[in-house]
Parts: sequence; C-alpha cells; structure tokens
Amino acid sequence: MLDLHLINNPWLDYNVYLSTVMIPGILMLFILLITPYSLGTELKFNRSKQWMKLAGNDIYVALTGKLLPQFLIFLTIFYGYEFYVYYVLGFPHFGGVWLILLIGLLTVLACQSFGVFIFGLMPSLRMSMSICSLWSVLSFSVCGATYPLAAMHPMIKSFAQLIPLRHYFMTYQICVFNGYPLTQAWFNIMALCIFIALPFFTVRNLRHAMMHYVYIP
Repeated sequence: MLDLHLINNPWLDYNVYLSTVMIPGILMLFILLITPYSLGTELKFNRSKQWMKLAGNDIYVALTGKLLPQFLIFLTIFYGYEFYVYYVLGFPHFGGVWLILLIGLLTVLACQSFGVFIFGLMPSLRMSMSICSLWSVLSFSVCGATYPLAAMHPMIKSFAQLIPLRHYFMTYQICVFNGYPLTQAWFNIMALCIFIALPFFTVRNLRHAMMHYVYIP
C-alpha cells in the first residue's frame, strides 16, 4: 500500500497534468502556423505591395493592422480555455487570476512574434510554415511535461530553451500550479519577452520582401 502525500493534486487527476499543457500547446501550434500563413498569402496572391501601400509603406503599421485582430481572437480563445479549466473544471490554480491572465497574454504574443520572426528570416510561405510546424511538433516532446528535461541530452536541454511552450509550461507549473511568486519564474518570463522582441531583428527583411519579392511556388 502506498502512503502518498501529493501537493496541489491529491486526486492524482492526470487531466490536470495533461490538459494544462497539451491544449495550450495545440493553440500555440495554430498561432505559429496562422501567423506566417497570413503574411505569406500576401506574397502568394500578389497583394503585398497593395498591403504596404495602404499602411503608408510602414511595416509596423502593416503588421499591427494584420496581426492585431488575430491577436484579439487568439487571446480570447486562450482566456476562454483558461476560464473553463480553472473555474468550470476546477483545476488547481494557486497563483491567482492575474498570473493566469499574464501568462496567457505573454504566450500569445510570444507565438505570434516567433511566427513573424521566422517569416522575416525566410519570407516564403512554404518554408516558414514548415519551420513553425516542426518547431511546434517538437515542442510537445521537449517542453518537459511528459518526460523530465533534466534527464534529456544536454543538446536537447539547450534546444528546449528555444521553444515557447517550454517557458509557458514552466511559468504555469511554478506560478499557477504551485503558487510560487513570479520572481521564481523570472528566466521563463524573460524568455517569453525575448520571443516577443524577436521580430525587430527581421522586420526590415520582411518589409523588403513585401515590397520587392516575387512569389515562387
């Protein structure tokens, strides 16, 4: 007979461990795919120059107009998921409401920004979506939810830090599930903020692509 004293999930409800990672991971996968798709179709259907002209040839205005509606939709879906699992299903959430909202906001922004960054590196609909889909699929294996990252090869440990889902999972686990202060997850919060800043490194290349590139099937 086992004498277990489990913290925060004494029912051993596997749904608490599974749904809080897999469902956000799937939502993040869709965000990572839809973002480069929405940019790549402007090139594919020869609308990029018109799009830039409507934005006054300002790539920041163009990206804001393109991605802001998607951001609001993604964030609403993410918050709807969080409300359902934490307040309808009653999943443990000792960190409080504001941490749940903050993690959702940073996660959606990080995924959208990463999609823009990848498309800026490779302004090709096919290549950017392929990279984002590969990144998303690998994230389920290396985020540490199903197998501890500490037991993986050092190279995989390093690669896992390049995955937004890894930092979402760690922030959720530390702050929401276990109720530790946000300072305990400072590295993961910082990583999500770095993901959000990535488009600034490729935005000039993205503008050049929209103004001059010709789509090649």
